[in-house]
Amino acid sequence: MSNNDAPLSREQMKQFEAGIKEPYKEHEDEKRRSLEISSGFLDKLAALSAGSMAASASITLAIVVRSDVHSGATRTVIHDLLLIVGFLWASLMLAILHNFLAAQVAKLDAAISASQFQWTLMSHTLSLTKETMPTIDDATMERAENLLREQASPKESRHVKWRELLYPTVNWIGRFAMLTFVIAFTLVMFYLHQLW
Repeated sequence: MSNNDAPLSREQMKQFEAGIKEPYKEHEDEKRRSLEISSGFLDKLAALSAGSMAASASITLAIVVRSDVHSGATRTVIHDLLLIVGFLWASLMLAILHNFLAAQVAKLDAAISASQFQWTLMSHTLSLTKETMPTIDDATMERAENLLREQASPKESRHVKWRELLYPTVNWIGRFAMLTFVIAFTLVMFYLHQLW
């Protein structure tokens, strides 16, 4: 193995981590902010879907009570209303699922942040130990750091893996929630246009 193929030294690794720490934090903050905005929007979408479903149910009930349910025109209107309610229900369920999964992502973010804080705390403690006890050699410090990293790394890796899987899932569910809501109100406009 040539010197060019040698792994990074401990000091180089610390420099690398220090160099990417701030850009990584900014990236994570932006992803979190995007998810929070999306969740806020889908909260409103869920409320709109639920309210629209209630209004549709009231209209359907009024039609059923006041007219002959077996006539062709009434059956068609009820069928159309039920189709709209189906899309509104799908939008509501998808918005709720989106927000549930977004809460799971937030929990994973908190767990990852806690792991990173613990690692930073341990790293600073080891550095302080090295400074106060100069008899400890670099090889011992490196073994201690590697041992601590091996203990913390698997749990944090699982959290990161789950979070990275959930982010796109949450985004797609949000898009489908909006799509079903748009379809429902497009059908409302279409059926109203047909009635006129």
